Amino acid sequence: MEKGSIRTIPEPNKEVKVFRECDVVVVGGGPGGVSAAVAAARNGADTVLIERYGYVGGMGTGGLVTIIPCLSDFSGQMRIAGLNQEWIERLKKREAVTYPPPEIWGTDDKRHVNYWDERAFFFVRENRVVYAAFIDAEISKCVLADMLNEAKVKTCFHSWGTMPIMNGDKAVGVIFESKSGRQAVLAKVVIDSTGDGDLLPFTKAKFDVDIDPNIRIANLSLCFWVDGVDYVKVADFKNQDPERWVDLINNLRKQGGSGFFRSNLKNQENILWFHPRYACSSQIDVEELTRVEFLGRQKMLLMHDYFKKNVPGFENSFIVLSAPQLGTRASRRVHGDYMLTAKDLASDQIFDDTIATFPDLDRGEESIKHPLTYIPYRSLLPKGVENMLVACRAFSSDQIVNNFFNLIPHCMAFGEAAGTSAALSIKQGVSVREVNFQSLRKQLIAQNVILPS
Repeated sequence: MEKGSIRTIPEPNKEVKVFRECDVVVVGGGPGGVSAAVAAARNGADTVLIERYGYVGGMGTGGLVTIIPCLSDFSGQMRIAGLNQEWIERLKKREAVTYPPPEIWGTDDKRHVNYWDERAFFFVRENRVVYAAFIDAEISKCVLADMLNEAKVKTCFHSWGTMPIMNGDKAVGVIFESKSGRQAVLAKVVIDSTGDGDLLPFTKAKFDVDIDPNIRIANLSLCFWVDGVDYVKVADFKNQDPERWVDLINNLRKQGGSGFFRSNLKNQENILWFHPRYACSSQIDVEELTRVEFLGRQKMLLMHDYFKKNVPGFENSFIVLSAPQLGTRASRRVHGDYMLTAKDLASDQIFDDTIATFPDLDRGEESIKHPLTYIPYRSLLPKGVENMLVACRAFSSDQIVNNFFNLIPHCMAFGEAAGTSAALSIKQGVSVREVNFQSLRKQLIAQNVILPS
């Protein structure tokens, strides 16, 4: 039928095969989803993870956003640990991660500050070295898969979770599509870790999509790596002729390119990581996503050609990899039982149900005044929906909070709290909204999650 300018067609009714029944189903295998699934399974829940790609890690692997920032406060005290730190420790065993040594976290020694600032911007905040990490994307895919397998999570790759199965206000499962057709997973708890809150429109939950076009999360990225670079020559050129360097970068920007790149892991010194940003009107509109895919690859060639022609050290370089998935930053933000707003960034409030402590490093003087932000469990609970948790950047927040606290380690923390709570709720025979918080807090601390005393 036709309604105004929007055409619709009836979809024939059909039965959907039940693929599996379980305790917890997690949709999305990014950082939040992996953490949710591993935490739920380790705490005794029969867990299914549905992931649209053939790997896990999301932005940290397929998006080539190979940075785990903001793990310590300005003083150098680690604040985000748990499964996030386990991931780093597993990478360390394979020499697949780079980060400042712990003994210099919090230092303002100029030698260390200059060295780590040259390596990457996120190692230094307010002229102090902080704990952050560069990770290997490919090894991370393997490490995270190992964590899922060891926890005995039933994982379905190449499967797109499309909608929750609702019984009134209660989520009782998920529909997913794959090469095997349309199937269902029935579950006692559903966790939305899609990043974009893809399950929310099919529930009574409200959500916001407004984003100021001038802030970080309003942009998409298509990251890529350039190999065969003599980075010493590049650095020498930048340092010896800074005016020429500035002119070159400004000219590139006029052509629509970006001069933002960084060196990679210690054992990948010849690879440079390019992280351009592209303005967009929506990160959940298929036409916008397609437009930026085309644009990003056009600009990738433009940028590489430009550097190869104009910058010493790029003579023998080549594009070795472009991100299999777009770098998305924000879209839907659920209305939860508690919504974090800009006011919370200045309150220093420790909530009774705090499930994570995040270093606040990116707001200049305001961060110095208020160096920690506390996240309540209630911000993962969508209002009006039972048996569902949101464990990704779609957590309940305004766009200001979301702009600073929707990065990879933050999503890992959301996921670990959500998965742990889901398992405990089943053990306690209550909904996730009614789970005993002291038992959740005790278990998170046992899992090396750092919570305020």
